[in-house]
This record gives sequence, C-alpha cells and structure tokens, in this order.
Amino acid sequence: MNDRWTSDAGAGGTSVSQPSELRKSGTGGLVVVVDDDESVRDSFRILLESLGFTVKTYASGRDILRDGQCSLACCLIVDQHMPEMDGLTTLAALRRDGLGARTILVTGRLDAEITARAALLDVSAVLEKPVSTARLLDIIRTPLVGRHTNGRRHDQCCS
Repeated sequence: MNDRWTSDAGAGGTSVSQPSELRKSGTGGLVVVVDDDESVRDSFRILLESLGFTVKTYASGRDILRDGQCSLACCLIVDQHMPEMDGLTTLAALRRDGLGARTILVTGRLDAEITARAALLDVSAVLEKPVSTARLLDIIRTPLVGRHTNGRRHDQCCS
C-alpha cells in the first residue's frame, strides 16, 4: 500500500506511515471506488475502512452502472483509464442517472482535456497517482453544501 499513497510532506512526497496515524473519530459514510486494478481497489478500501468509512468497490464503469447502489454514496472515486468505459464516461452516465455525490477522478496521466471534461461533469477533484492521502481525505470530508440527490442532502454524509 505504501507505493500508492503519499503524504504532502517533502518535495517528492513520502510514504504515509500507517493509516491508523490518520484516523479521526466521527468519520463515516459510503465511499464507492471504481478501478480496473484490483490492487488499487484494495488499497483504497483498506485505507478508507481504517478511517471509518464503508467502502464498496467495482472493477469497471459497467459494473457500477449495473448495480445502481451508488446513489447511497457520499463520495465516488473513479479511475480515468479503464478498458471499455473510462472514468469520465462512467461519471457522465451516473450524473444522468441523478448521482449528486462528490466525485474524485484519479489518473496516472493528467492532461488538459481530462481536466476540462472533469470540470463539465462537476468533478470535485482530479488527483494524479500516486494519490496524496491527506488531499484525498480533505476532499472526501469537505461538505458539498446544498447539493440534493434523490431527496438527500449531501453536505454532511462524509464528515
């Protein structure tokens, strides 16, 4: 897991010691992770569960679209570069279905086109791999003030 998570300390970003050092009481909510790489899904799940979040993972955009359970999520983390359906195409379909949760796009290859497409889909953040743990948690825990989806307010569910 240490090769996937970095802290914001130091110019090159150092490995986070252990997720338990980042634990805060009172966290929670459902975080959904979509990534075709099983080890990445497992890393996100282990980190977020250690911090008190409930985590559901999917191996593809098609899998999450078939399930329909993501409407309960307070945050969705999606990899951009996946076979069959990329992350932004997946998010566009979920937005059409009414998903209002915070969304984080992760990518190993960030470019201007991805950033522009993400902005059009109201993506909360685009993070380049390796993902900074501190930045990830700041984004997940920041309230989405006033956003409503399926009769639910999303401003408090991940804090």
